[in-house]
Amino acid sequence: MVEQAKPARKSWLRQNGPRLLAHAVSLALLAELAVTYLYGGLANPERYSMLRSGALGLLLLLASLACTPLSTLLGWRDFIPARRPLGLYGFTFIAIHLLTYVLFDSGQDGGIVLRDLAERQAMSVGLVSFLLLLPLALTSTQGWQRRLGKRWRPLHRLIYFAAPLAALHVLLLERDFRDAAYAYTIVVAALLLSRLPPVRQAMARLRQRQ
Repeated sequence: MVEQAKPARKSWLRQNGPRLLAHAVSLALLAELAVTYLYGGLANPERYSMLRSGALGLLLLLASLACTPLSTLLGWRDFIPARRPLGLYGFTFIAIHLLTYVLFDSGQDGGIVLRDLAERQAMSVGLVSFLLLLPLALTSTQGWQRRLGKRWRPLHRLIYFAAPLAALHVLLLERDFRDAAYAYTIVVAALLLSRLPPVRQAMARLRQRQ
């Protein structure tokens, strides 16, 4: 009797590659931010760090949101493990963005912070986005996933509100680079639409035909 061939196991690199790549790219970006701030010879390194960290944080959040649609479209589940590190690094950059604003841009003056929150809509929208991301970052571990049980997934759907608010923050804030702000908004809208069941089913059918 001929023994049936066992299905080939996924290679270690294919199984772990996207997650490792997420760590490598994000750590390289953190190192680049730190080196440029310390040794870049910039006229205003604090402002550079604030703007750069905010942009990178949003990009990493979008990359995290893109993992599931890419998996649906390409049929490659190995994208999924990269979601968590990309989201956490995105939150880290956004926290640096907020901290840089509080420490340097506002001069650590609570009155200026409160004035900006009251007078500048972009600031209040950005703060709400950060506050929505905070519980997601704090409960991102497997231990918290076990503790929360069925409540963990609904909680982490807050990303669907935090991401568009982050894009709106950029849209309200940017005056000179409107094209980038519009691009962020379009990408966020496309990623959220890809979660709708009819769109997800259409993507799956497209993958099967290909």
